[in-house]
Order: sequence, then C-alpha cells, then structure tokens
Amino acid sequence: MYMSSLEERRARRNEIKLVTAALYEAKVKNEEILRVLMKVCEADREEATSAFQNEKFMLHPCRELYQYLILEKGFEEHDADVFVHTKAVRALADNKELSELSPAKMFDTINKAKK
Repeated sequence: MYMSSLEERRARRNEIKLVTAALYEAKVKNEEILRVLMKVCEADREEATSAFQNEKFMLHPCRELYQYLILEKGFEEHDADVFVHTKAVRALADNKELSELSPAKMFDTINKAKK
C-alpha cells in the first residue's frame, strides 16, 4: 500500500510537470497555465505556482540550452547533458534572469562566469 501511494504521488508530480511543460511551450498565458493545473491536475495554487516557476526558470531554459548545444554548437549528447546539469542548473538557480536569455547568450554568460 505504501508503494502504491508513493507511486501515485510520483505519477501525479510527473503529470503536473508534463502538463506544465506542454502549456508553457505552447505559450499559454501564465494565469491560464495555473488555472489548468488547478482544475485538470487538481493541484492547489501553491503546487501549481511551484510547478510553473520550476518550468519557467529552470526546466524550459535547460531544455532549450541542451538543444542549442547539440544542434548549434556541435556538442555530443553526453557533453551537453553534463554542461547543463553541472553548470547551467547551478547558474540558473543562482540567477533567474539567465532564464530570459537566448540559449546562445545563456551559454556565453555561463562560460564567462566559470572562467
């Protein structure tokens, strides 16, 4: 019973994460994303807001940067993954304004800061 409860919570968090990502990438308005999360995923306002902020300031910029590194900079998938998880995640956690930059500018800013 405990495992099913744990699995249910994990599945619910994953559902919220996927719905948030889909709506954010579709450029749905912020308040509408929160409304859908609360209605469809039955998230409370705090949980919906947290999922939205995580998507906007961390997950989406990391996916964009990862894709940029592979398609534009010629990184191997492993190297792009390492860069995103070791450098970009920390930089985004320290400075949310980086999430507003294009992937190219974000890459340059992170590289300059690490030298």
